[in-house]
Amino acid sequence: MKHRVTTVLWVGTVTLAFIAGYAFGPASSAAADQAAAAPQTTAGRGQQPQIAGALPPGEHSKISLSPDQGEPTLFAGADLRRYHTQLQARVQAGGVAAPRDLLKPMLTRTHSFTMVHRGQSASTQPAGPEQHEGVTDVYFVVGGSGTVVVGGQIPNRRVVRPGEYAGDPIQGGTAFKLQAGDIFDIPPNTPHATMADAGGMTYVLMKVNVGMYPWSLVNGTP
Repeated sequence: MKHRVTTVLWVGTVTLAFIAGYAFGPASSAAADQAAAAPQTTAGRGQQPQIAGALPPGEHSKISLSPDQGEPTLFAGADLRRYHTQLQARVQAGGVAAPRDLLKPMLTRTHSFTMVHRGQSASTQPAGPEQHEGVTDVYFVVGGSGTVVVGGQIPNRRVVRPGEYAGDPIQGGTAFKLQAGDIFDIPPNTPHATMADAGGMTYVLMKVNVGMYPWSLVNGTP
């Protein structure tokens, strides 16, 4: 009888030790660490905290990302030149260029096309520098002319959103003069700033390797 009681006590002790070890052992610690590392929700609504530097939703957030390279698309030179004239007239009349009214942006996982019009700059030096990680910018100039400064350093560089930077006018760098018919390639992670001449400059901007771009850069959301 005494032996049986001893056995029962021993089994109970081992069971309790096992339960305690499971509750406070490495697995429990890992689960606790994982819970601590998980993003906290906002006011119990299940919303993820906004990424520092992210911008609110913009025009790109209205564009659906094509799951492939999209459909065959022709950007006719005659149309693009006509768009430049229309955009010039809008700006000269004191309105907003709004090039997307004329050329619908195209966005896929591998590349994108948008049309950009820059009015004549009031400055003698390109302002508003940009620097993008993971994506190449290609300018197809369809009308007007301007200057792009590439390289150098961006003083007081700041995060606009994850993977994209802005700051004060570029120091150093190389100036490239662009005019209608030119194609200009800007490698990834390279500071650049664009300034239009009198009459403005219109170009189709192609971004390559969009799938490597942080998503917030593509659609304007955190």
